[in-house]
Amino acid sequence: MRLGVIVNPIAGMGGSVGLKGTDGYALAKAQEMGAVPNSNEKARRALMRVDLSKTDVIAPPGDMGSDVLTRLGVPHGIMPLELSGSRQDTVDAVTAMGDVDILIFCGGDGTARDILDTAPELTVLGIPAGVKMHSGIFAATPEAAGDMLQAFLEGRTDMDMAEVMDIDEEAFRSGILKVELHGYMRSLTDAVSMPGSKGPSDGSDQDQRDDIGQSVAESMRPEVLYLIGPGSTAKACMDVLRLQHSILGVDAVRDRRLVASDLSSDDIIGILEGSGEARIVLGVIGGQGFILGRGNQQFTPDILRRVGVDNLMVLCTPSKLSRLKVLRVDSGDPSLDDELRGMRRAVIGYGRERVVKVV
Repeated sequence: MRLGVIVNPIAGMGGSVGLKGTDGYALAKAQEMGAVPNSNEKARRALMRVDLSKTDVIAPPGDMGSDVLTRLGVPHGIMPLELSGSRQDTVDAVTAMGDVDILIFCGGDGTARDILDTAPELTVLGIPAGVKMHSGIFAATPEAAGDMLQAFLEGRTDMDMAEVMDIDEEAFRSGILKVELHGYMRSLTDAVSMPGSKGPSDGSDQDQRDDIGQSVAESMRPEVLYLIGPGSTAKACMDVLRLQHSILGVDAVRDRRLVASDLSSDDIIGILEGSGEARIVLGVIGGQGFILGRGNQQFTPDILRRVGVDNLMVLCTPSKLSRLKVLRVDSGDPSLDDELRGMRRAVIGYGRERVVKVV
C-alpha cells in the first residue's frame, strides 16, 4: 500500500480572525492580525490514529507533510521539492508523488480544488483544516479522518465519487455566498465519519427562519451578551430586532442593541471580559449538520469554554433538520467536542424546540 500525505500549512488561518479564508491577500492580513497555523497539528491528530508500519508513505518536505510524519516517527520518502509558500506547492507535490493508493491531505476546499485540477483520478481523503470545507471529500474531524484511513488500509471501507466545491472568497468577505461545483473525486464513504458536501440554501423555509428569529429575539434577557453566529437562520433574530448584521460573521448584541459586528476571536474575548453572562447563537450547516467548526471558527475553544457549553443556542429549521440524521461539532479541541456531544435542544420554530443528537 502506498500513501501520499500533503499538508497545506496555511489552511484555516483566516477563520479565527474573521477573514473567511486565506486566499489571496487574506494570508498576509491573517498573519498581521495574529493568526497562527494549525493544520500540522490537525494532521498529527489524524495520523497518530493510523498504523503505518506496513505502508509506503511519501510526503513533501517540511511543514507540507514531512515534519508531522517525522514527529510521529513514521518512516517516509520525501519529495525533492523547493517550496514557494504558494498554492503551486500543492500542485507540484501532487505531480511529484506519482501513483499512490490514496492521498490524505490536510486543508480546505482550495486545497481540494488544486488536487482535483492536478490529478482528478486520485483517491483522496481530506483532513478538515480550512475555513469553509463545502466539499464532500472531508472527514468530520481529524480523528475521523485517521479512523477512516485506518479502515481503508485494512480494506474495510467503501468508496464513491464525491463533490469538490469551492466558493468565491472575495464575494464571501462581502457577504455574498457563491458556491461552485468544480468536479468529482473518488473518496471514502461512511455515514458518520464522512458528512458529505454542504447542501444548497433553501429559500422556501424563510417563514420557518422568521419564526425562529422571533422566538430567539423575544427570549433575550436583559444585560446578557448574545454572540450571533453566521448563517441566515441565526441572523433571523437580527432582522426581528431590526439590527444591521454581517450574515457571514459574528455579531454581538446586548439589551436588543448592536454592540459590535463581524468580530474576530480576539474581538470576542475583549467583549467577553467583564461582560458577565453570555450566550452563543448557532445555525446549522445544511447537508453536513455542523454547528461548530465550519465557517464560524471565530468561536475558538477558549471562547466556547468561557461562555460555557450549556450556553449555546442551536437554531435549525424543521425542513433542514429533516434532512439531517445528526448534528456535528469540530471545535478544534477533541476534549471539548466530547463535552459538546450528546443530546442537545435546538430551537426549530416559534416557542418550539426539539432534542437532537450531536456527534
